[in-house]
Amino acid sequence: MSIGRKRRSTGRVTLADVAQLAGVGTMTVSRALRTPEQVSDKLREKIESAVSELGYLPNLAASSLASASSYTIAMVVPSFSESGCADMFAGLQRVLQPAGYQIMLAESQHHIEREETLLETLLSYNLAAAVLLSIEHSESTRQALTAANIPVVEIGAIRTDPIDINIGIDYVAAMYQLTQTVIASGYQNVGLLCANQEQWIFQQHLQGWHKALLQNHMSPHRVINAAQPASFSLGAQQLPEFLLAWPELDALVCASDELACGALYECQRRRIKVPEQLAIVGFGNSEVSQVCQPPLTTMTVPHKEIGIQAGKALLARLNDQPWQPEGSIPSTLCRRSSC
Repeated sequence: MSIGRKRRSTGRVTLADVAQLAGVGTMTVSRALRTPEQVSDKLREKIESAVSELGYLPNLAASSLASASSYTIAMVVPSFSESGCADMFAGLQRVLQPAGYQIMLAESQHHIEREETLLETLLSYNLAAAVLLSIEHSESTRQALTAANIPVVEIGAIRTDPIDINIGIDYVAAMYQLTQTVIASGYQNVGLLCANQEQWIFQQHLQGWHKALLQNHMSPHRVINAAQPASFSLGAQQLPEFLLAWPELDALVCASDELACGALYECQRRRIKVPEQLAIVGFGNSEVSQVCQPPLTTMTVPHKEIGIQAGKALLARLNDQPWQPEGSIPSTLCRRSSC
């Protein structure tokens, strides 16, 4: 059978195809690709020419299964558009890529059951480690990851009983500090605007919010949790809802900078003076929060630093080196003129 026919029937060039074209055995091809220094220059050039001509790509999954080792790390995120996802991924890449590890991204679309199914598939690739941009999982997922006996890091927020490694910020403390700042500035009728996000983040935001309001003997009932994902347009749409339900509102705490900036734009459209008539604060310290008018008071979430610390923790574990958790990564308040 010709090589061309093999390619059409299997859809993939195999090691045997390369060996046939180069006129050598498959073990010789495998040795040349894995440890080229053990093959003569003439033979290596012949094999490389065959690889190039056929467009051969090594089957890394099969290779890792055969060697009981892998340089693939799976990262499962609720959504690729999740706040800070890109920065955390960049932080992980900065540490893990120079060490030879590659990160495979998958999206659970905010469904615990889909995360479970994804991880069942990904674990069959003999992963070196797993990264989860979530702290909420099914019991089956937790059991499967524990049984896999690989390093697992949950990033984003702090959990008291992590599967393995947990690196993130304390959303309760961050929202408490932000809300306390608003109250300390003299505002009496404060509202909280949230959007569709991971349930555990919403719960931690709500916990910090309630703590601040109740400590100051103020009502925590002015809360809207919109069903749509956070966006500028949603923030603009929800501001009239707040003013209709609570016309006494004099400050609005938003669970993201996108919501806050949307509300700020709506204030400008309605000629509501910020912060004189209505103070607005956000969460995340995104780039837009620094350039909008007036600039937005917000909490910094060090997403890239979370990714870097997670990468360092994983690398230490993968190299059998000691690693000690440092607790939550601090978030900082950025005081600007919107409050």
